[in-house]
Amino acid sequence: MSEQTKGFLATNWFKLFIVFFSVVLLLIYFHRESKLDDCVEQARLAYDYDWNFQCKEAKKEANCSLARFNADHIEAARAKRAAECVQRYSFK
Repeated sequence: MSEQTKGFLATNWFKLFIVFFSVVLLLIYFHRESKLDDCVEQARLAYDYDWNFQCKEAKKEANCSLARFNADHIEAARAKRAAECVQRYSFK
């Protein structure tokens, strides 16, 4: 049987499989990248909330200057959240 008498799928099934598999891998990659970006953004929003909450507790305006201990504690919590995001969603 010649190549012309076979159907398109029968002739090119392996090439189509490779293309399909590549597309699936790209979709997985971009989905995880999107989840990582969302998680890091949530960590940043939690940081902003924590900072402004401490300002409010000190009876100051939002985005105030905090004592070094409070600022370091809030920054450490943000870094921990961001590291958890990277651990959860990165491919490393």
